Amino acid sequence: MQTYKKEFAEFLVRADALQFGEFTLKSGRSSPYFFNSSKFNNGPLIEELGSYYAAAIEENAPNCNLIYGPAYKGIPLCLTTAIALSARLKQDIGYFFNRKEKKTHGDQGTLVGQFPLARDCVVMVDDVITDGLTKIESVSLIRELCKIEFSGVLVALDRMEKNSQANDAITEFQQKTGVPVWSIITIRETCDYLKNREIDGSVVLDESTFLKIENYLAEHSVRS
Repeated sequence: MQTYKKEFAEFLVRADALQFGEFTLKSGRSSPYFFNSSKFNNGPLIEELGSYYAAAIEENAPNCNLIYGPAYKGIPLCLTTAIALSARLKQDIGYFFNRKEKKTHGDQGTLVGQFPLARDCVVMVDDVITDGLTKIESVSLIRELCKIEFSGVLVALDRMEKNSQANDAITEFQQKTGVPVWSIITIRETCDYLKNREIDGSVVLDESTFLKIENYLAEHSVRS
């Protein structure tokens, strides 16, 4: 496993963004883990988060020069990723995001930031893909407004689960849009790395919890 993935797994624990226990998801499904991206809520955390997005983009789309973040969660992500990738590649990396409502005065329009051109290598960043619908809408919006194609979509954590229609949301998204999806890390990679590992003096994922997640994924996962 790449070093940035290992560091990211530990970062998720330290930021309390990945929690283990018993959680009821929005779908009503009972899960032995919970990923909460709203925990990245201060300067140092969002700065470090951007470094992991940048590392994953460099691996998957090394020619990327523009980052898009769908409103609202994608807005801070595209900013911190553009900053981190600019420093990492020592070149200017642009960013842009959409408004939920079109502005009709001043800085008018739907998009804010660097307007994408056909020659740009554009990557969308977001936290997760749940049903894929908002990402599909984003791809359609940018295609209509800018006449460009995304090189890929990068999410923080691939939960590898079926959506409410018992389908793989990521596979459906890729089939409908033709845009590849990458993740900084998958839940299986995360658990394999964290199993019985001490983080700051304590084990957050013991054998018992690891087995609960394995059983959960055996029932709800769509990919091995």
